[in-house]
Amino acid sequence: MNKRVPVLRLVGLALLAVVLLAIIFSSYTIVSPGHRGVVVMLGKVERTVLGEGFHLILPPMVRQVIQVDVRTKKLEVLTEAASSDLQAITVDAVLNYHVDPHGVNSIYQEVGLDYESIIIGPALQEAIKSATARFRIDAILNQREQLKKIIQEGLTERLAANDIIVDQVSLANIEFSEEFNLAIERKQVAEQAALQKQYELQAAQKDVEITLARADGERQAAVIAAEGRAESRRVEAEAEAAALALIAAQLRNNPDLVRYEFATRLAPGVNTVLLPADANFILGENIIQPQ
Repeated sequence: MNKRVPVLRLVGLALLAVVLLAIIFSSYTIVSPGHRGVVVMLGKVERTVLGEGFHLILPPMVRQVIQVDVRTKKLEVLTEAASSDLQAITVDAVLNYHVDPHGVNSIYQEVGLDYESIIIGPALQEAIKSATARFRIDAILNQREQLKKIIQEGLTERLAANDIIVDQVSLANIEFSEEFNLAIERKQVAEQAALQKQYELQAAQKDVEITLARADGERQAAVIAAEGRAESRRVEAEAEAAALALIAAQLRNNPDLVRYEFATRLAPGVNTVLLPADANFILGENIIQPQ
C-alpha cells in the first residue's frame, strides 16, 4: 500500500501538469496582420476588439476569438440596369472596400462573416441602378465621371450603417443593348454622309467663288481695257482737234494757201505753182503776171 501512494501521487501530478499545459496553450491567441479579433463568450459577442498580435484569453474554455479581415478587398459585379429613357445597359463595376476595424464586432454580430454577398453586393447593384436611372442613354458615356460619383456617394452612405467603408468605385465597362448599338451605327453612317455632303457643298461653293472671282477679274480687265481705249481715243481726238485748229489758223493767216489747195484739188494732174501777188517770175520765155 505504501508503494502505491507515491505512484498515484505522481500520476495525479502528471495529469495536473497536462491540464495546466492545456489551459496555458488554449488561453492565448495571435491575431494575424490585417485582422481584428472578435471575442465571443458563451455565444455572446463582447464589445472588446482585439488588435494584431498576441493576446491572453481568460478563461480559455468559455471565450473564443473570431478573426475578421479588415484589409481592402475587391468586389466586381455585372449589373443590368436602365437609363432614364428606359434603354437597357450593362454596367461592369469594381468596388474597393474594407471593414471598419472598430466595428468588426458589430458586423459579426449582426451579419456574420459573409457580409460581402449579404450586404455589399446587393447594395452596389442597387446603387448602380439608382444612378443610371438619372441619365439619358446618350448622356451616360459623356457624364461617366458624374455617374461614378453618384454611385460611390450613395453606396458610401448606405454601407456606413454596417461599418463598411467604401474606398473607391470604378466603372470598368458600360455596354448598351444591340438595338442601341445598331442605332448608334446608323447615326454615325448618317453623320458621315452629312459630312460628305457638306464637304461637297463647300467644294461647290468654292468653285462658284472661284468662277465669280475669275469673272470679276475679267470684267475689271475689260473695264480697264475699255478705259484705256477711251483714253487713247480722247488723246487722238485732242491731237486731231489741235491739228485742225492749227490748220484753221494757218488758213486764216494765209489766203493764198486756200487758193492753192483749191487749184490742186480741181486739177490733180496739172502742176500748180503758187506765186506771190506782188512778185514777177520768168518761166521760160514768158513773163507771168499775177492777176
